[in-house]
Amino acid sequence: MTLLRTKVWPWVDMALLKWCCVLVGMVVGACFPEVVRAYVWAFAAAAVLLGIRPTIAYFGGDPS
Repeated sequence: MTLLRTKVWPWVDMALLKWCCVLVGMVVGACFPEVVRAYVWAFAAAAVLLGIRPTIAYFGGDPS
C-alpha cells in the first residue's frame, strides 16, 4: 500500500471530503469553544495561508 500517491478524485468524493472536514471543525469548535475563541485569529490566519496555494494553482494555471 502506497500512502502518498497521485489520484484524480471525482468531484463527488472531493465534495464529501470537504464537507467532512467542515463538520469535524464544527464539532471541535462546539466541544472546545474557549480554545477556539482564544485563538480565533490564529485559526483565521492559518485558513488564509493554507488557501493561498490552491487559489494560485486554480487561477494561475494553464487556461486549457
